[in-house]
Parts: sequence; structure tokens; C-alpha cells
Amino acid sequence: MRYEVAVIGAGPAGSFAAEKLSSLGHKIIIIDPRDKKKVCAGILTAQYARKYEIDDAYVERELKGVRLSFRDIRAEITYKESVEYSIDRGAFDSFNLDEAVNSGAELRKDMALLLEENGTSLAIRTTKEQIAADYVIVASGMSDLSRLYGGAKKYAYCVQQKKNVEPDDYFEMNLMQGGYSWSVPKKNHVLTGTSSSNGYPDIPGEKCLIPLEPAKKTFSNRFLLAGDAAGFVSPFEGEGIFYARRSGEIAAEVLSGAISGNNALRSYEKRWKKDFDFSTLARLSRFLSNDMVLEAFVREIRDNERFNKLVEDILTKKNKFQIKDISSLIKTLV
Repeated sequence: MRYEVAVIGAGPAGSFAAEKLSSLGHKIIIIDPRDKKKVCAGILTAQYARKYEIDDAYVERELKGVRLSFRDIRAEITYKESVEYSIDRGAFDSFNLDEAVNSGAELRKDMALLLEENGTSLAIRTTKEQIAADYVIVASGMSDLSRLYGGAKKYAYCVQQKKNVEPDDYFEMNLMQGGYSWSVPKKNHVLTGTSSSNGYPDIPGEKCLIPLEPAKKTFSNRFLLAGDAAGFVSPFEGEGIFYARRSGEIAAEVLSGAISGNNALRSYEKRWKKDFDFSTLARLSRFLSNDMVLEAFVREIRDNERFNKLVEDILTKKNKFQIKDISSLIKTLV
């Protein structure tokens, strides 16, 4: 059997892409082993909550804001017009996959190992068989497969662990050069994690890789990269799920058009670059890579009400983030 699109990976990027394509009447297969859980802080940001419907099936806690710290300086941003959610990532992924399957996508519990282009189609070699499809969405995260086909090359090493302590309603980030640590309240425990650009931190816990910048090229003649596989994560915001979902939707729209003969896959890159302002966020991350600036940044959030509101707007995407916002930060801190 030959499918119009094979979606490799059943996380947010893959499941939402499969659901959209299936709802448009395309024959879709999702390939994912479903044998391990995703290591993830599990936050639906204000940007996500503003655009998409939230279901109680996976929500663990409504968040009031974020606490930032650098060394002994601590600041708190309480969201005035936005809300974020701490979620059970496993329940979130299962919910979205069920939605995709209910829309008509077929699920194959298997691992994709290799893509082979055969003129007008692709052969996906898995551990059990070979599957034919006209097009493929690679949404398998920071995997061997995504790296093999041009996925994100620059990433951070992360370790996360569960702590049985009393949670509150704030996401916490401890900023440092070359990485950061975080604490995310769940229903009755807390997830803490640490990232580093120089290898996995020497602490116990579950390990994962977080991409730091988009892949150089996210399309080919027959496949697209989406979500973490494409490097669509903003470490500064702690944002990945929104970019995963939105990139899956854009990939589905582009492939539906390609199947109908209305556009080429190269339009995918133009579409996501219009939606995701990663160049501006990268500039902000570079700006905050200096200890003196980091210290001033957190102190100003603590002491300056207007600056606190500016950072709140940047984090919650209440207004479209512009280069002038970075200029404002620089003028205040330098």
C-alpha cells in the first residue's frame, strides 16, 4: 500500500500534521514506536494558549507566571493578561495522537530507519518492513533519523528529574552562561532540569537533547522537517510545543498543496520563517550570554516595573516581538 504522506514521529508536530492532512482527505500513516516517553518540561505557553484550545485531559496546573534568577538575584513576573499551563506531556501526546487516528490517520508502531527516494515516491525502511509514500514529514525529534536528513545540528544537553516536593504556580528558571536550569510545578510534584552546551550535566535523571537553532534547510523534493527535528525551539522562552504544533500544521498545508499540484515544498521554509522570528530570538539569546548583562537583566525585572512588563510581553507574545524591543533592552542595560 502506498500512502500520500508518511509522518515519522507522533509528538505535537507529527500528530497535528497527520490530523490536518487526514481531515483534508489524504491517506496518511504515522510511524512511531511508542515505546518511551518524551523528556520535556511540559509547558503550554501563553502563545499556545492564546491560539489553541486547551483540554483538561492533560492539564496538571495553571501557571501564574515565571520566576527568574541569576546567582543571588531573583525576580518574579506575574502574568496580568495571560495564562500558561503545566501539562502531563505523555497524556498530551496520547490525546493528540488519538485525535489524528480518529481523523483517519493510520498508526504503525515501528521505528523508521532510512528514507530512500524512488523517483516519484519515498520508501521508508523500518525495523519491520518497508513503507511507500509520496511524501514524508520527519517529526522524530532529535533522533538519528532527523540528523541523518539535515535536522538540527546545534543542541544543548539536558537532564531532568522528578522531585516529590510541594509545587506552587510559577515556572522557575535559573539563568547562567552556556545553559540554564528550570523547575516546573506539576499536580503533586516538581520537574527540575539542567541544560549545558558542553555535555550532559553530571546529575541523575532522564537525558535529552534540545535544539538551539533551526536546521540549515528544512525541505527536500520529497520530505519536510518539523518540530524539534527542524530545530524549532526557543530556549530563551522555554518554548517548543507551540513551534512543533504550528510547524506541523504548516507542513500539512504545504504538502496538501503539493499533492494537488498547487505548490512546491520549498514554500514551507518561507512559511515558517514568516511565522517564527528565530533570528530576533537568537539575537536576544546572544545579548544575554554575558554575565554582567544577565545580572542587570534580572535586577531590572525585579526593580523596574516598566521593564518587568516589557519582558512579560516578550515571553507571552502578547504583542508581536520586534527588533525595537531588543533595542529597548540594550539601552536599559548597557
